[in-house]
Amino acid sequence: MSYIPLNRNVIVERIEPVKTTASGIVLQSSQEPDRAKVIATGADEVKLDELLLINWNKAVKIDKETYRIHIDDVIAVYE
Repeated sequence: MSYIPLNRNVIVERIEPVKTTASGIVLQSSQEPDRAKVIATGADEVKLDELLLINWNKAVKIDKETYRIHIDDVIAVYE
């Protein structure tokens, strides 16, 4: 399914930080913030596939790992 956000909305996919130990055990890191990858945008300020730090309290869940946010709720773009 594809999304076409209107106005200044952005559709993102949540990327949870994951760390793997030397023995291959996957650990969820609570010290690193969750990031989000842009999968569709109606705003010129962000581009597809950019990684964002967003205000998750304002995100609206669309499905399992997909959320809608307003561009004003983007805190930073990872470089």
